[in-house]
Amino acid sequence: MTDLARAVAIVGPTAAGKSSLALAVAEPLGLPILCCDSVQIYRGLDIGAAKPSAEDRSRVPHRLLDLVDPDQRFSAGEYGALAQAELARGPAIICGGTGLYLRATGWTYSGRGPGDASPETDEACNPDRGDRRVQFESQWMAREASEAGAIHRALCGRDPETAAGIHPHNVVRALRSLWLCEHHQAPISAVRRQDPPRPVIELLMVVIDPGVAAVDAAIDRRCEAMLTRGWLAEVEKLVAAGYDARYKAMRSLGYRELLDHIHGRSSLEQAKTAIQRATRNYARRQRTYFRHQFKDLLPMARIVNIDHPDAFPVARVAAFLAGETGLDTSSDPHLDRGPA
Repeated sequence: MTDLARAVAIVGPTAAGKSSLALAVAEPLGLPILCCDSVQIYRGLDIGAAKPSAEDRSRVPHRLLDLVDPDQRFSAGEYGALAQAELARGPAIICGGTGLYLRATGWTYSGRGPGDASPETDEACNPDRGDRRVQFESQWMAREASEAGAIHRALCGRDPETAAGIHPHNVVRALRSLWLCEHHQAPISAVRRQDPPRPVIELLMVVIDPGVAAVDAAIDRRCEAMLTRGWLAEVEKLVAAGYDARYKAMRSLGYRELLDHIHGRSSLEQAKTAIQRATRNYARRQRTYFRHQFKDLLPMARIVNIDHPDAFPVARVAAFLAGETGLDTSSDPHLDRGPA
């Protein structure tokens, strides 16, 4: 039997029903939920991040929320280290839609080293390298401000393979990859091929997706509900506290559109429509990520695709968490037997 820590990840596109499913699974098992969301880590970003309610947190412990202030930087590697520390204490349900955080939790990143940490961690480990990275990123962000798409185009030139997997508008990921190419003086895709990812936990991944039409409708309803609950007031409070679009947190989905409204660049109705459209596009990218990024990392029997909470394979999950090492897929219709 393996000595690696065990976790069940409930993932999928935004508004697919992950949080309610995770709560229903974790509560009877007496397990904590590790929130796997790159916006929920920020303090003060509550409504727009769809953080669990106080009632839900009283029913099941939710961890890895509210880790940093909106003006602080936080990397996938830092998340992975915190999640691994939680799992060292016992099994848990990982729930969220940030696939990069899940990868950082479950596998070593090829090419990882001090240069793959956050700029702050870089600086603490090696002040000279930290200074070089801060300068590198500052120069490229200044260029991006005057020439939209400059970072992604530069990455295409240095590492077209990595660039192909990053959306041109995802400046944060593109800049991080560009820095890694600079740090290693080689395409990071080539560095990672020389040292492929290795699992550091035992993972069973359940992907819930009710389908495009159902998720799109849920996204529109959730956006309306968030605005009714005071999302705009939440953003106004953050702005009053000094947080603005300079910070990654405030460029998160929905927050950037409400910032535009606050600064008079759109009406509230236009902002709402923009949020709904951008969120639907994000859900499509999440589908693509979960469909392709884990099929070479997990055995087919460890990836379960469901379209409704009722299809959750309770017995299979219980057996897995109890330490079962072999998974007989013949009797479970919900287990994926190949790439979607």
